[in-house]
Amino acid sequence: QKEARMSKDHLMKKTGYGMLAAFYAPLLTDRQQTLLELYCDEDMSLSEIAEQLSISRQAVSDNLNRAYERLDELEDHLQLYNSFITLKKRQERCSQLLKQVKASAETRAYLEEAIATLNEGNEKGK
Repeated sequence: QKEARMSKDHLMKKTGYGMLAAFYAPLLTDRQQTLLELYCDEDMSLSEIAEQLSISRQAVSDNLNRAYERLDELEDHLQLYNSFITLKKRQERCSQLLKQVKASAETRAYLEEAIATLNEGNEKGK
């Protein structure tokens, strides 16, 4: 069970840093961007990355850890990811509330337009 939890924690860390990288990648070095992309997005192991980039596994690990530290620092100061998540939750809640309103056909049309506007750009388009 401990191994399963560690694996889950590792996956959550990898996914979390992948999300942060989506916001802050331009503020990282090219090397850090490459390593995060290979590790988080391509799901390559440290050894596979080391082989592909012709560097040591330790160098991959050290550089990834520096990238993680930089992402944490950026998020601590700028809060872009946290703000995005908060805004997303509010948008979803507004959409849910609008769907519950009982209204005339004319008002319903406006409500549907409001819901569509809230959901613009969402892949799911709830």
